[in-house]
Amino acid sequence: MYNPTIQRMFAWGGVAALALFFLGFFFSGFIPPLSPSLNAEQVAAYYQEHQTGILVGMTFMMISGMLISPFVALISEQLKRIEGSTPLLAYAQLSAGSMGIMFFILPAICFLITAYRPDRPVEITHLMNDMSWIVTVLPWPMAFIQNICIGLAVISDKSARPVFPRWLGFFNFWIALMLVPASALVFVKSGPFAWNGLFPFWIPATVFGLWFGTMLVLLLSAIKQQQQDMSAAT
Repeated sequence: MYNPTIQRMFAWGGVAALALFFLGFFFSGFIPPLSPSLNAEQVAAYYQEHQTGILVGMTFMMISGMLISPFVALISEQLKRIEGSTPLLAYAQLSAGSMGIMFFILPAICFLITAYRPDRPVEITHLMNDMSWIVTVLPWPMAFIQNICIGLAVISDKSARPVFPRWLGFFNFWIALMLVPASALVFVKSGPFAWNGLFPFWIPATVFGLWFGTMLVLLLSAIKQQQQDMSAAT
């Protein structure tokens, strides 16, 4: 049954997810991120000094993943309006977005494990910190295919009243391309391609916020349009 109130709740849930995600980094002291060039003793000292903040912050980040799911479902619901009886792009977006949720939850769990016993041997904390940051920043493929599916669906809408403006399709393509340079982080430990650098962290973090804000505004508009269309049909 169509329920615009639930759809709006799902839309605003995405904003709550975004807020919790960045609050998690703030409370953990991970803005700016720890440098991959830090040695084992420096990394271990950081976790010892910031244990409580990391445990609180990464709990927030883990919870943020829970709120992404309704947002992803809402996007697919609106894409289905474009595709009709064969909503392959909507299903692909739902699949990719659902898989992507794990990369909100799993990195947070990795950080929580790292901070759980800060008195362990420093080499282990160093290893866990590497794993936590790489799992946070590197896994762009799910977001990439999610954005591509949204973009393809949007530009394929030939209806008189498109669900989304056509430029949103190209915006999603641009977002997808901005994520790819993060792949280089495994080859370096400093500079713009390190995990704390411009291309793997700061650009994706910025476009991530832009994407959520843009999608929120246009999803709310699409919900309103859908409500109007259904009222006119009755």
